[in-house]
Amino acid sequence: MTTSLHDSPPSGRTGVSWRLRPAPAVGASAPSARAVTRVESSSTTPRSDRAAKIDWLNATFDHPAMTIHGLVQFISAIMNGMVTTQLDGGLFGFTERHRMTAHLPDGSRVEIGSIALGGDSQKGRWLLQLNGKGCGLINDWHSLQELLQGLQAELSRVDLAVDFLEGEFTVDDAVTLYDQGAFINRGRNPELDTQGAWHESGTKGRTMYIGKLKNGKTLCVYEKGRQLNMPDSNWTRFEVRLGNRDRVIPLDILTEPDRFFTGAYPALAHMLEAAAETIPTVQEETKGSLAHGLYHLERCYGKYMHQALEITGCSTSELIEEVRVIGMPKRVDPAGGSAGLQWPELQAQIQRIRPS
Repeated sequence: MTTSLHDSPPSGRTGVSWRLRPAPAVGASAPSARAVTRVESSSTTPRSDRAAKIDWLNATFDHPAMTIHGLVQFISAIMNGMVTTQLDGGLFGFTERHRMTAHLPDGSRVEIGSIALGGDSQKGRWLLQLNGKGCGLINDWHSLQELLQGLQAELSRVDLAVDFLEGEFTVDDAVTLYDQGAFINRGRNPELDTQGAWHESGTKGRTMYIGKLKNGKTLCVYEKGRQLNMPDSNWTRFEVRLGNRDRVIPLDILTEPDRFFTGAYPALAHMLEAAAETIPTVQEETKGSLAHGLYHLERCYGKYMHQALEITGCSTSELIEEVRVIGMPKRVDPAGGSAGLQWPELQAQIQRIRPS
C-alpha cells in the first residue's frame, strides 16, 4: 500500500511542533555529559526560506525519445560545466553503466553520477543517478523536475540534507528527541543505531541512524565538521534519506525540499528556522577540506619545500608552479570554487588543526 511521505504525527499529538527547551534545574544534582532537555509543543510556523538541499537522487523512467548524448547535454545545460560519460560495467541489474564526469570551468573534473540502462529484467527502463557532488552542481532544479515529469519518471531515492554550522541542533539533541518520542510515527519509535566515537574523545565524530532505508525512510545525524577533520567545529548535518518502498516520492521534492524534510518526522518540523544557507555550507566544507590537506602538506613535505628554496635559489612562485596540479581534490565540493573563502579564514583553520 502506498503511503504519503508526510506520515502522521504520534497518536494524540496532532498539530504539535517539537522544540528543544532547557529543563529547569532540579536540586543540586551534578551536570550530565549531555544537557538535559525536554520537548515542548509550539505553534510557531517555520520560516519559508529554503534551507534543505538535495544530496542524492535516483530516478527511473521508460526508454526516452532522447539518446544518452541528449540526456547528458541536458544535464550539462543545468550545471556549471560540461558533462561527459564513460561506459563502466553495470549497476543495480542494469547491464550498462555510463559514469558521468563534470568538467568545470577551472579545468577540474568531478564524478557526478551515472546513467544506467539495458538488461532483460529492466524492460527498457533507464536510471539517472546523481551523487552529492552532482546534486550540488545543479543550478536549475525546476528544469530537471519538468524533464522527469515529461518522462513520467519515478524517484526511487532522494536524500535531503540540512546543515547546522553552529550546532543549533546537534547529535545529542537528536538522541534526546528520540528518547522523548519525537520521531514516533504510527505509534512506535523507529529503530536507532549509533556509530563513531560515542565513548571516546577525538576527532572521529559521532553518527546516529533513525529508521532503516530498506523500510523507505531513515534519518542520519552526524558531526559533519569532525568528519572533515575540524575538531573544534559544531557543524552537524541532519540528512533524511527517502526510498520508494511503500511510498511514492513526489517530483515536487526537487523544488520544495524544505516541505518534505520537515514532513519526514515530527521532530524536524521546526528545525529549518536555524539552518544555514547553501553557500555558507559549501564554504565551511571547502575550508575544512583545504585546511586539512594543506596541514598535511606542511607536515609531510614542508621541509622538502624549504630545502628546495634554500639550495636552488628558486622563488616561492616558481616552486609553487612546479608542484601545483590543476584540478579539484576529491574531498573538496566542486561548488566550493565560488564560495568566497578568504585566505585569512583558511589560515585560521589550519592553525586550529595544528597540534598545540
